[in-house]
Amino acid sequence: MARTYSSEGKQIAYFSRGIFILGGLIFYFKVPGLHWGFYFGFIIGAVLIAEIIGLLWINKRRSKAKSKKKTAVKKVVAKRKVATLNKKLADHQIIQANVDSLSGTDFERLMELYYIDQGYQVERVGGAGDHEVDLIIRGKEGYKIAVQCKRWKKDVGNDIVLRLKAGKQVHGCYDAWIVTTSNFTRSAKEAAERLNIKLINGVSLQDKLSRWRKADQGKMRHTKT
Repeated sequence: MARTYSSEGKQIAYFSRGIFILGGLIFYFKVPGLHWGFYFGFIIGAVLIAEIIGLLWINKRRSKAKSKKKTAVKKVVAKRKVATLNKKLADHQIIQANVDSLSGTDFERLMELYYIDQGYQVERVGGAGDHEVDLIIRGKEGYKIAVQCKRWKKDVGNDIVLRLKAGKQVHGCYDAWIVTTSNFTRSAKEAAERLNIKLINGVSLQDKLSRWRKADQGKMRHTKT
């Protein structure tokens, strides 16, 4: 590819050189009284300008080629990411996966599986119009709890807390929890305390999941033996 651009650049330089030399000579012979130094000046100038034009053309073509290559690579990476996100994981894969590698949907499924194993009846909500409620869980006591799952890196703000408060009422729930892989802002904690909404941060979540996974692996080993 580089050789092609170089050869084409040289051809453009040769062509430009001929045009400039011809134009310079016509100008030299049509204007009487010019010093003979102009004759050589036109030739040397034509050669230099033509070489510069050839080099500029080569650099421009190489830059375009690099830009196209980068764009192509980005498209491939984007397609792979979409394919990875669209790839549906089995439940056992979700349970054992690194939480940070899960999609938002898979994280909701993880929490659904967790609460089912903890003895809750779980209804999956999510989607448009969920009013910040992803799961509705029902314990032995029978009352419903609205759960919002946030697989976030940034802290959850009080806007989520306030919307969950409304979602809790819309879905007729007695209580409301927010589960996140990150943490909560100070204002979110204050709002949750006033509204009696339980907050489960990333540290607490990892502890719960670690104990659950160990217990799950223990069940599997016991079943095999």
